[in-house]
Amino acid sequence: MPTLHVLQGPDKGRTYETPDEPSVIGRSSEQVHLSDNSASRRHAEIRPSNGHWLLADLNSSNGTYLNGQRIVQPARLKHGDQIKVGATLLVFHGLDDIETFPGTQRLQDLLELEGEDSSSKSSILSSIDSSQESVIIQAPETADAVAAWNIIFRVAETLGTAESTDAFLERIVDLLFAHLAVDRLILLLFDDHGQELNPRIVRHRTRDRKRQPKLVTSQRIINHVVDTREGVLCANALTDDRFGGDDAQDSIHRLGLRSIICVPVIAHDQLHGVLHLDCSMSHHTYTQEQLRLLVAVGRLVGMAIENLSLQESRVKSERLTAAGETVAYLSHHVRNILQGMQGGAEVVELGMKRGNTEAMQSGWKLMRRNLDRIFLLTMNMLTFSKDRQPRIETAQLNSVVQDAVALCQGRADEKGVVLLAELEDIPAIPMDPEGVHQVAHNIILNAVEAVADDTGRVNVRTLYCPDEGRVSLIVTDNGPGIAPDDKQRIFDAFHSSKGHGGTGLGLAAARKIVEELEGTIAVEGNPGGGTTFRVTLPASHIKLVDSEKTIGPT
Repeated sequence: MPTLHVLQGPDKGRTYETPDEPSVIGRSSEQVHLSDNSASRRHAEIRPSNGHWLLADLNSSNGTYLNGQRIVQPARLKHGDQIKVGATLLVFHGLDDIETFPGTQRLQDLLELEGEDSSSKSSILSSIDSSQESVIIQAPETADAVAAWNIIFRVAETLGTAESTDAFLERIVDLLFAHLAVDRLILLLFDDHGQELNPRIVRHRTRDRKRQPKLVTSQRIINHVVDTREGVLCANALTDDRFGGDDAQDSIHRLGLRSIICVPVIAHDQLHGVLHLDCSMSHHTYTQEQLRLLVAVGRLVGMAIENLSLQESRVKSERLTAAGETVAYLSHHVRNILQGMQGGAEVVELGMKRGNTEAMQSGWKLMRRNLDRIFLLTMNMLTFSKDRQPRIETAQLNSVVQDAVALCQGRADEKGVVLLAELEDIPAIPMDPEGVHQVAHNIILNAVEAVADDTGRVNVRTLYCPDEGRVSLIVTDNGPGIAPDDKQRIFDAFHSSKGHGGTGLGLAAARKIVEELEGTIAVEGNPGGGTTFRVTLPASHIKLVDSEKTIGPT
């Protein structure tokens, strides 16, 4: 479906998609409605005819212009043609006849480069050095200036939104096909070693989707651009000795007279490749200003390739650094746990040799505690490192909290810490029992580890607020409290105020689970010392996994 893009006029920036039927351009048109008062109500019309599109003037007062020439009878439209209606300038986009060949494996088969001994007879009509000073576009005619600066603007706009090199290059090629008369386009880039040019994008305009002819171009032209680093404007005449030979049956010559532009893709004196495009001279002949434009585009593309490459390298380096730091950090804690297990095993073996049951029980307690530590570390690592899908089901919050308290009771007894649970009556609610259990266990164990031996106290409470539709888990301790700096980072991964005694994953994993359950977790200091953690979860209208219904408390 062809489109009309407004370059100038009151409707600048608008794009009109025309149906496959006659479409009127004017102030009273339903298809291409213009707000330009200098345009007639029914100014012009575009209509399909034998697979093409025609532009006709509808006896307008100011006339209709195609590529700067007033039309007196219907004229055939080509992709990139400019239509002037009053003070409005539109560009005709016939993109239905563009064919793209994706995939690097197929590109080499679709492109053939004539060798140095080939008989390519293309004449260089003009050349421009790609140095920065020479690519400034001089002021051409108004219509050409609008098209040129529109292309430069859109290239610059694409520079700021490109997420990858491939995506950026595809956008640039789309842009060139949309705004220039291009039959064939080939983008060749050097390999990682900078030795060999390989086709990155090969595209041509065709209406036959099933036919994929091999595109043939001249190796001599490309070598000239690579060697001199200047953009060239060519016509395949038989007059230039630099691109000529004895064989008159040149591959390009057999395709008919063509206008050719080939420019370097370059940045900071680093040549990344070449951009080659051509079109039939029966449709369009490239100009000196278009050569200047494409040399500038080549430099912008080169800068973008360089910047994206640096960005990708930096991201990769940062990821490797982060992975290395994470492995080193966790390895330290795993080693401590394994040393504890090894010590417990030695006590068990000694007790077995001497028949000392108490020693075996003591060693087993040490091993069991370290087994619990490595199990909790593993669960927190899994929770923090990947997206987790909550398994929502109706369950009793108090039962889940009681299980978490029981698991922490052994550690509390070892430290002489008083661990109290005050659980309010709460009906069964929709929640993720496994996730809530991990949250409660992490927070309660963190509180037990934070308080002093023999004098520590940890209170665990649950609250139900039916009017607000939420439940709360509140864990309070009488420890030393949290420093203001630590309060801002306490939920960050690998941040621990326990020194070598904590992994820094427990509270980070707890926050991640709570957020997945659409709840909140907060920490605050108590006036008399100590810390309070408050977890709030919704008590109703939580969607079940793999189900469209919602459930509430029963």
